[in-house]
Amino acid sequence: MTRGLAAVVLSFAALLCLVASSSLLVAEPAGAQSSGSLELVAQSAWVDDGGIYDLQVRVAGADPASSVVLRVYPPWLERDDFLRLDLGEAEPVLELDPVPLGELQRTSNEVLALQLGVVGANASIADPSDDEPPLDLLVTTGGSAVHPIEIVLLDPDGTVADNIITSMIELPRSQRNPPLRTAIILQSNLPNGTNPDGTSRLDAEVAEGLSVLVEAVATHPNERVSLSISPESLVSLQRAEDNVLNGLVDTMGETLDAEQLIPNPYVEIDEQAWMDSELTHAMVDLYAAGAEATTNTLGSTPDPSVMLLDRTVTGEGLDALTAIGVQGVVVRPAQIEPLDRQIFPQAITTRFLIPTTENRTIPALVADGGLSNHFTNSGGAVYNANRLLADLTLLSLQNSDVRHAAVVLPPDDWTPNTQFLNVLLSGIERIPAIRGATPLDALSSTAFTPAQGIGTLSTPLQRDLRPRRQPKSLGSYRTEFSQAQAAIASWSSVIVDDRASTARLDELLWVSADSRHTDDERSSYIDAIYELIDEQKLNSITTPANDTITLTGRVADLPIVVENNLDVDASVLLLLDSEKLSFPNGREVPIVLAPGPNRIDVLIEARAAGDSPIRIQVLSPDRAILLGSSEVLVRTFAFSGVGIVIGAAAIIVLVLWWLRHRRSTRDTVEILPGSPLPSPTEESLGV
Repeated sequence: MTRGLAAVVLSFAALLCLVASSSLLVAEPAGAQSSGSLELVAQSAWVDDGGIYDLQVRVAGADPASSVVLRVYPPWLERDDFLRLDLGEAEPVLELDPVPLGELQRTSNEVLALQLGVVGANASIADPSDDEPPLDLLVTTGGSAVHPIEIVLLDPDGTVADNIITSMIELPRSQRNPPLRTAIILQSNLPNGTNPDGTSRLDAEVAEGLSVLVEAVATHPNERVSLSISPESLVSLQRAEDNVLNGLVDTMGETLDAEQLIPNPYVEIDEQAWMDSELTHAMVDLYAAGAEATTNTLGSTPDPSVMLLDRTVTGEGLDALTAIGVQGVVVRPAQIEPLDRQIFPQAITTRFLIPTTENRTIPALVADGGLSNHFTNSGGAVYNANRLLADLTLLSLQNSDVRHAAVVLPPDDWTPNTQFLNVLLSGIERIPAIRGATPLDALSSTAFTPAQGIGTLSTPLQRDLRPRRQPKSLGSYRTEFSQAQAAIASWSSVIVDDRASTARLDELLWVSADSRHTDDERSSYIDAIYELIDEQKLNSITTPANDTITLTGRVADLPIVVENNLDVDASVLLLLDSEKLSFPNGREVPIVLAPGPNRIDVLIEARAAGDSPIRIQVLSPDRAILLGSSEVLVRTFAFSGVGIVIGAAAIIVLVLWWLRHRRSTRDTVEILPGSPLPSPTEESLGV
């Protein structure tokens, strides 16, 4: 029984040990996850032989007994390894002794500063002063390289709590090879800011991302950063009742020139859908309206030479875009035929040709997808920006003997970050292997890619457009747009000198084209156009009152008074119609009415005597808009040819009778009563 009790006790003890060990096994990962984390705060953009590489990290949530280790690995040779952060089997060429956090900080949230001297061929570093600790040295072969740098946070027991893999860019101060021309295109994705009544709906909160972009560009004016923003956004910002938003427009106008402004249509549209709907002319008008709005707000007209191509455009659409002056394009990776990796194992940084359907070719650069991914990595703003700088340097070293370029395009869903942009643009300013450029500069100064591969002597590479996004059909909006455009054109032909009124109508039409609108939103802008035209034309013209005008001649000038109630001249067409009257000079009278009453003399000819109504219509010059109508009764006394002859004969007979009667009266002698009768004479007797 004693043995049985002992066995029970031993079993219970073993169970407790098993439970305890299980608890420890479960708790250990949780402890590891909460033992601290690293964040890159700052680092040197680049270092030359004999320079000092500075690095700062923030440690959060770590035990003061933890330590930090810095390791330097051989340079990256393959860009794919860099993008995957794959160190493979590489061994560190330098590993610093663990630095206890307790020796460097009083709390677990302070920033740690680390330094590393870089000694290349024929280079040395001055000895530190007596009061400074000795500097750890990295001995390299000199030249150009991008070294992986790993910072490791170790728990007190030596386990890895967190690590960061960043890069140290080593470059000679003087570059013999052409730098990588780097075109950074920052995109503003502001929502449509114009209400149907013409007011702005934008506010400072909505425009916060744009504020970050504008501030970064203004802070680094020498970096030639390009901005893609819809002209409608510029108009809305300028119109907004907010000094901050107005100030953004002023800053952009002072900072950006024509080559830094990416040409855009007035609003965001699906360009291929418009071309498929046979509205290419309207798309060209949208680009023209966008250029005009940008010029009016920023004082610079975007250079249309190089365009960021819309995702749905095909080779046929590319032909149409040449009508607005496009001579080169920037495309996204998904828009272009992929390369043969056997011929082009690395990303190309030179230009190529895109064939069109009309047997032409357009030079192009492709935005690098790997570069775009660095904007949204999870390592934090400083880490992501330095990764992008290292990637650009690798691309520069990849084809260092040719004139080459890279296009950097943030993802559509990227939220602009001030810290990221400042680190990136400051790095481009400093790193000798990289030089900022506009898309036009990058495209025009870059060599062509040989079709048979880099380094071969062959014709330029051609790549077909293969848009993966299908254009969204315009549907019934195509008809609505065309009808509204025709209505605007008709009213514009009337008030030719009132640019303010017609510009507002055009603006509503352009805003309705925004591809982000729902059908109902588009209809609200179209309805506003008709309401505004009706409001403007209502009582704009006062036609003659329904009155009677008496004319005594067969042919006469009929005075018609038409009053223009507008403040500007009105170009109209008077249309006259009558059954009994004809119009020798024509029944259509085009005329420009000055503000106020206007008398118009219309030549008429009576076909018969009596009352003849004349219907008067006042139309737009293209007859599409009726501005007013009335009816005037004309009363005429007209005669036929026979009547005139008879009347004339009667008058002659009457005149002869009157003359004979007057003569006979003059020859009669008056005899008073009681006077003797005169004696007959020979004359009176006819002798």
